[in-house]
Amino acid sequence: MSDIESALRELFQNADACERSWSIGAHEIEERVLAFCDSSVEAASSIARAARALGIDDVLLADWAHAIRGADALGLALRCDRQSVRLYTQYWTAIVAHVEGGDERILPLYRGFKALPDGTVRRDDYVGLPMAPPKIFWPPMARSFAAFDLDESRGQDVFADLSAATAIFTVTQGDGRQSWLTTVRRAQIARDKLADWLEPLGTRPGGQQIIATARENDLVHIAGGSDATKGVFLTLYFESDVGMVLDALGLSPT
Repeated sequence: MSDIESALRELFQNADACERSWSIGAHEIEERVLAFCDSSVEAASSIARAARALGIDDVLLADWAHAIRGADALGLALRCDRQSVRLYTQYWTAIVAHVEGGDERILPLYRGFKALPDGTVRRDDYVGLPMAPPKIFWPPMARSFAAFDLDESRGQDVFADLSAATAIFTVTQGDGRQSWLTTVRRAQIARDKLADWLEPLGTRPGGQQIIATARENDLVHIAGGSDATKGVFLTLYFESDVGMVLDALGLSPT
């Protein structure tokens, strides 16, 4: 067993949650997996070990390690072809404390430290907009849906339970990137209704796999926007289990 396989198996088998995602761009669909861990010394060490085995830039890894202070959760996302590694920190507890204390500062909910397929690195702050109402989060979502031939009116039905109370909305603006990410895990989204709505994606290479996953797994996040590398994009993140993730990476469970 290689160092990479050993590190990835250890990370995903000990993660607090796993996800699979597909990022749809103008020319391809990127399939990724994500390990999500409560913040701890052990979790940070496991993520760092996997990142080093995958060859992530030392400076980028050091920046992520510095950002762990104050984070309540940590993550590593990996393209299934292992051509891209992304490290994350989450600050949900800090944002809740700020909001409850009447602090109106806009703060990052997530920070991403990304080694991209073309060899570049990028640092993204996902700025949280607590209790954002539909008039804030729905217009950018609808524009992204339209870019991929997904019907907005049917989308409103699929996401009818999204509200200021059930949506966690963030925006990201950086060098060559403008995007949004909505966490939808608190909303009631019917799997079959979502899968039927996603049918226009089925003509794209890899699109049928997204639709099949939507029928069997809960949607956790959805994101979209424009990126200097990918162009206009839409990304769907689904809850997964360890076996599915390891299989997507070509690794046996044991």
